Amino acid sequence: EVIGLANADVDGPRYILFGINAGVVAGGGIVGIAESAMADLKKAHRLLSALIEPVIQLEFIYDRINGKLVGTLEIDGCDDGPYVVGQDFSEKLSCGQSWIRKGWDLRALERADLAQISTSRAAKQRAKAAKQPAIMVGFYDEPDCELVELLVPDTSNPPSARKKRKIRQARDLKKAIKDTLGTVTTQILKLAHESMHGPTAESLERSMDTQKNIIDAENYYFFEEKAVKLNLTVCNKGAEGIKDASIELALPRAPDFDVADRIYINPDNKRSWHEVEKLGYPEVERRDDAILVRSSIGFLAPDSPEQAFKRALRLAVGPGMQGRKVAICYTLQGQNQQSLGEGRLKIKFGQVAA
Repeated sequence: EVIGLANADVDGPRYILFGINAGVVAGGGIVGIAESAMADLKKAHRLLSALIEPVIQLEFIYDRINGKLVGTLEIDGCDDGPYVVGQDFSEKLSCGQSWIRKGWDLRALERADLAQISTSRAAKQRAKAAKQPAIMVGFYDEPDCELVELLVPDTSNPPSARKKRKIRQARDLKKAIKDTLGTVTTQILKLAHESMHGPTAESLERSMDTQKNIIDAENYYFFEEKAVKLNLTVCNKGAEGIKDASIELALPRAPDFDVADRIYINPDNKRSWHEVEKLGYPEVERRDDAILVRSSIGFLAPDSPEQAFKRALRLAVGPGMQGRKVAICYTLQGQNQQSLGEGRLKIKFGQVAA
């Protein structure tokens, strides 16, 4: 159904409704869905994103109407078809299968449909090119680089793991001292006292400070020390300069993938938040279905590449991303919110770095 709608020859987003009976004209058409179904649908649309080629933009939106939970799967960015099943994932669907929806009819894609999709796509691209300035967006210093392969960082030794090892080693040492000398250390006596009479205010404050330090150290480890640093280059290929250019990225939500919302400083560094904010990190907004990144670029002179971000975007990438691809959808705007174009970039994550 998603592939069929993506291949349909219509303009703009396409929608699949849940909890609404489209065949009923009266208000009784709103039947609603269960909370558990909503959670399953949100997981399913993320799975579909990895199973369809080329990449399309899927977003699950939900709301309550007359007290009933309803939802819609928005299928957008369908300009790169034909769309097919990207890999085998069941006994019924195979790699390369495809469908098209025309009106209420969903059927297998035929050769004539392929020709029509190709013609329609070319016409839309020509129309878009005629309206919009020619702007290229690519990874790092290459404005024509739309696909980059990056290694997954080794994040197997975070501060919390190191802290646990130290605690375990300290306990082993204390046990060895006790077994050898038949005595207990002052620290053990203090711990025993706290277990019987409760922690002192001093120890509670120290414990809270320790926890905060560990959290700060963890954030610095994952979002700075081990983060994948990503920047984009934007190049104006037109004949005239563009004022007040800005870019917005939409990145997916995934269990082993996140984007830092700011630059995290080493806990040993006493820099103030005011100083950190001046570093010019892009604005990051985390939503349930996507991570949005916004950055002001400024003036784009003709044929003069500019970096999209003053400070590289920090990606926290876990081992579960090995072999997976991430699609980045971008939109560009100029002065007075003039549309300058949109497009997609892809990141492929390789093995864990040695």
